[in-house]
Amino acid sequence: MPICELIQTTGAGSGAVQREVARLAGSDLLTMEPVGNQKRYRANPAAPIHAELASIVRKTFGLVAPLRESLAPLASRISVAFVYGSVAKGTDTAASDIDLMLVSDALAYADVMAALHPLIEHLGREINPTLYTRAELRKRLAAGNSFVTRVLAQPRLWVIGSEHDLTA
Repeated sequence: MPICELIQTTGAGSGAVQREVARLAGSDLLTMEPVGNQKRYRANPAAPIHAELASIVRKTFGLVAPLRESLAPLASRISVAFVYGSVAKGTDTAASDIDLMLVSDALAYADVMAALHPLIEHLGREINPTLYTRAELRKRLAAGNSFVTRVLAQPRLWVIGSEHDLTA
């Protein structure tokens, strides 16, 4: 994120933000990448305390609420939506994509992407939705589909619905 965005997001003064970013970069907690005439900063996944910081940020800000908000206009047509993969396991990095499973008998992939696009832009992270109908999910489960079986055996962050709704 460029410093100008940090200043705008935090509402802090430019001098204070620049000093704090310099201090964090000097401590190797942030990395800097030049992009054009700007410097983009992001959390350094190689930092010794990255996992702890990511856990604090996830608990404080999380992804579930913004995902739920983005999907709210479609919620009546979604049976279940949950995050899986590295984000749900807590092993993601700042560059990790967000894996999102949705079950809906009434939505197309384009509907989901249109709803998620502003959040993708805001987070600067890819969101990879996987969309199944209820029948499709049941069929894949019955067939022992390795992808579906693996996803359902892993931790999940519930965005819409619950475990009960998944099996109903």
